[in-house]
Amino acid sequence: MKPLFKSLVSCAILAIASSPALQAEVRVTQDYDDQAGLTLFQMTVTPAPEPVPALRHRLQLRPIEYKPGNAATYYLRANAENGLSSTWKGLRDKYGDAIDDWYSHEVPLSELPIAELREAAAAFDYLVSSFIAPASERRDCDFGYNFSELRGGDVYALPLPEAQQSREICRLLALRTRLAIAEGRYDDAIDCMRMNYRLAQNVGQEPILVCGLVGVAEVGVTNSTVLELIAAAGSPNLYWALTELQNPLVDMRRATSYEMSMISRVFPILHDAETAEHTAREWARLITQEMATIEDFTNSMAGTRSLGKHFNNPELVRGLAATGLAMVAYPGAKHRLLAAGMDPERVERMPVGQVLAIDTAREYQRIADGTEKWWYLPYPLARHRMREAEQELLSKASLEAGLAPLLADMLMPAVRAGRNAQERIEWQLKAFQVIEALRMHAAETGSFPHSLDRIQLVPVPQNPVTDQPYLYRLIRGQTAVLELPFSDGMPGVAYRYELKLEATESP
Repeated sequence: MKPLFKSLVSCAILAIASSPALQAEVRVTQDYDDQAGLTLFQMTVTPAPEPVPALRHRLQLRPIEYKPGNAATYYLRANAENGLSSTWKGLRDKYGDAIDDWYSHEVPLSELPIAELREAAAAFDYLVSSFIAPASERRDCDFGYNFSELRGGDVYALPLPEAQQSREICRLLALRTRLAIAEGRYDDAIDCMRMNYRLAQNVGQEPILVCGLVGVAEVGVTNSTVLELIAAAGSPNLYWALTELQNPLVDMRRATSYEMSMISRVFPILHDAETAEHTAREWARLITQEMATIEDFTNSMAGTRSLGKHFNNPELVRGLAATGLAMVAYPGAKHRLLAAGMDPERVERMPVGQVLAIDTAREYQRIADGTEKWWYLPYPLARHRMREAEQELLSKASLEAGLAPLLADMLMPAVRAGRNAQERIEWQLKAFQVIEALRMHAAETGSFPHSLDRIQLVPVPQNPVTDQPYLYRLIRGQTAVLELPFSDGMPGVAYRYELKLEATESP
């Protein structure tokens, strides 16, 4: 880069950054070009060189900076005596539903009432400084759910108010982030984003898919503010700050393992089926009891996860016991136990209910392991196999095949959706790194490159979903287009980023 050009760029960026009331302009169009699920982001960005030092801006604390303590305690104190909820209620009473636009990227900052936004943000000053900021600095987070100790109906009936209340914290941090960006307080904006990412991690690390999905949603909110900062005039380059983030940011593997073990916790009859000793009548009673539990289980999940097609019909569930489950499922269950090497005389002596219970426990564990194992491979290698395993299960799910495939059918769609959600946020975050690499290249050369392989200053991330380069093109030498298309395989979701380079002139 020529020294004169580099000096002009630096002076221009400094002049822009010192201007008051800066507006980040990200124009968002949902269902762009009549394609449901395609979101277009249109941005004008300024060149941004690599920070010095490289990690001057951080979206997470260094390990040594975390302090002992439980973050959950601070989050709960923010909600004590309805402090958080009452503050939101007061603001909604004053400003109405319009306040929901203030933390959403769908309305550009330039169209928002900054004075009112400033007043709303100030209403949370005490809660942030006393509870939310300290929570983000704690090394640990444990809401005390004790999932591993739950059994029976408690497994699926446990309320999770803390996870839902965390959404209010996420929104207030997004609101404060947007105000900081609008006022040119970029360090404050980055600090708010750091707190929001930490909130998402703290909530999402709980070993249950619901919490993981809440964490993913909170990452999505924070990602929107990251994009607005990238679009803000004279904003710092976040390439290394994004690179430093934990990957995956919300790790749902523990939740998947717990979710796939849920069946044996909900249905105690499966836990010790091979060693339990009951009369034939008692086994029959236990099996009938579990049929009622299945109905309660599926009803509890209605609306929160994708139920298997075989359990969407409550009449079928209620009629399982009455339709002669033993007559339909027993022959197949007996055959599978014999094929697995169980002593034929032992099988013949067993009550029908015990044969069904042992077969269900064994088959379910086989199916669960066959699903969980794909989580331990990179997503590009695993995604098609996960879908194939689910389709195979659905094709075999019937009463003749036993209860295990039907029970697994309830959980597998939710588990695959959880994996997709986890990977979707990494798909987006890596795209942000590409954008920052483009801004870094522009700071060095004065223009966007014609292809991503022209960028030499930093490595350009691969698309984590395809393990291939992101789709990129330069239109008429001015508009850089980065595409995350439907063909990448994220169900119902695609993104397109259109970037124009703001001219940098000498002040």
